[in-house]
Amino acid sequence: MDVPRRRLGSSQGRGALLHAVAHIELNAIDLAADMIARFTLHPALRESDRKRFAADWTSVCDDEARHFLMLADRLEALGLSYGDYPAHNGLWEAAHSTRDNFPARVAIAPLVLEARGLDVTPNMINRLNGAGDHKSAQMLQVIYDEEIGHVATGARWFKYLAAQQADSAESYFHELVRTHFKGQIKSPFNEKARTLAGLARTYYEPLSVN
Repeated sequence: MDVPRRRLGSSQGRGALLHAVAHIELNAIDLAADMIARFTLHPALRESDRKRFAADWTSVCDDEARHFLMLADRLEALGLSYGDYPAHNGLWEAAHSTRDNFPARVAIAPLVLEARGLDVTPNMINRLNGAGDHKSAQMLQVIYDEEIGHVATGARWFKYLAAQQADSAESYFHELVRTHFKGQIKSPFNEKARTLAGLARTYYEPLSVN
């Protein structure tokens, strides 16, 4: 969830920032829905756990949809619409690279991409408050608080899948990320939020670049 730094002194600058976040949230809806459709019947899931898996990611999907609509409304209030700015395709590139690998999808979508959002969102909230846009800052605070739960959902299901492997969960995570993720795991990290989500330092620090 890296968002380029933008000047927030104008409504256009704040709009560009919110547009970038809205694009991430829109893609996150599809990623959660794809998780359900693609992997609920995967043999790595015990039949007794499939309903819970689908319910967890349906809840995530619902949150992401609410986030997107909230941001779209805020863009409208700033005289903008979703689609007014170009947007990157990084989330779907990651989704495509893990389409045939259930553990890799769980490792990368919530535990790399959404976890990155936990690192960068507090600074965006502070910058929006500093620019006097408290309403937008409050929206990002709601998103941030709920994304901790999304990362926690990913961590729980990743550990479930990793328990089926001979390696430790951390070693398995490192192997999957190094194989399937083409970006970088960037520091600094929001260790407090990541720990609340069940993602210990031993998962991400060995992969990090300064």
